[in-house]
Amino acid sequence: MNSKFSSGGNGASEKSSFFRKTFCLVSLYWKSEEKLFAWCSLLALGGLSLLAVATALAINEWYKHFYNAIQELDAYSFYRLVLVFIAIVLFSVFRSVLITYWVDVFALRWRRWLTNHYLSAWVVESNRPDQIERQVDNPDQRIAEDINKFTFETIDLACGLFYTLASVVSFSVVLIGISGGAQLWGLNIPAYMFWAAIFYALLGTFISQKIGFKLVSLSNNQQRSEADLRYFLIRFRDHSCEQGDQSGRNGEKDRISEKLDVSLANMRRTIRVKMRLSLFTESYSQLSLVFSSLLAVPRFFSGAIQFGDVMQINSAFGNLCENLSWFINAYHRLADWKATTDRLISFDGALAERSEMEGVTRGHGTVFAK
Repeated sequence: MNSKFSSGGNGASEKSSFFRKTFCLVSLYWKSEEKLFAWCSLLALGGLSLLAVATALAINEWYKHFYNAIQELDAYSFYRLVLVFIAIVLFSVFRSVLITYWVDVFALRWRRWLTNHYLSAWVVESNRPDQIERQVDNPDQRIAEDINKFTFETIDLACGLFYTLASVVSFSVVLIGISGGAQLWGLNIPAYMFWAAIFYALLGTFISQKIGFKLVSLSNNQQRSEADLRYFLIRFRDHSCEQGDQSGRNGEKDRISEKLDVSLANMRRTIRVKMRLSLFTESYSQLSLVFSSLLAVPRFFSGAIQFGDVMQINSAFGNLCENLSWFINAYHRLADWKATTDRLISFDGALAERSEMEGVTRGHGTVFAK
């Protein structure tokens, strides 16, 4: 199974299969007896994400009036806008705390349901639960850890993506309206700041993909090697009384050390890739302000716009670039999420295959249901 985001050959069909199976895995909960809670939570998180976009738009508009008041030496407007800003911040903090709390509660309930779902399929409905270990490695880890990661990261990343899409649309409209036009090689380019933001974000996404595409497979390998190490440690603990002679314990220690070396070697490769990706993403983020200022300030020097307009343009440009670069900033988490999802999909596939071989009708839904 190819665990990269992009691959050659039949990569398109593998992507389609991954997204189809992921959708089926996610939809199990939305079809369960807790579907009312699931749908209501989904709508609530969507509404809170839209409120976050509205808050960002309000702050962007605030920048214009605040810095124009400073330029015009308008003390009354200055202090009034300070109070407005405090009110916006208080509302934003309350919304942020509420959405963080609800994501955690939602993930907790989804994890409980999905854990019971797979425990029933593996332990109760299967005639030979031990046979699953011959098809997939460490099924206990997939239930204890992977489900926990999968539920939380799926909800949190989905909220982030929804907020990003809404912000991209909103700030695109804002930036198109305030950026004006520019002359380039004798051609007038309308809304040039908007196109500059698009170019800057696409370039950053392309470079980050080239740097970090190995993180998915490395994350998958890390989860597997860590699970193997835990398995050997637990086996040594359970059979320590049987290892009466020194040579037997030394042999077991050597096998555990080998598993540790495999895990650490993969971790070192992951650290090198993350270091290169972090170096690029930090530079990319810091340079966006300078880049937008270089493009906007000439209009201020010519008297076409006020200082507050420059700050509003910089804010809108930064917001649009940040949201268009969501994939860059979330690449580490997306890599871990895909590796975790792959492991759950393969576990579900093993359960479905085993139940078919045993002639058992699963009482629960499955990603591989026909």
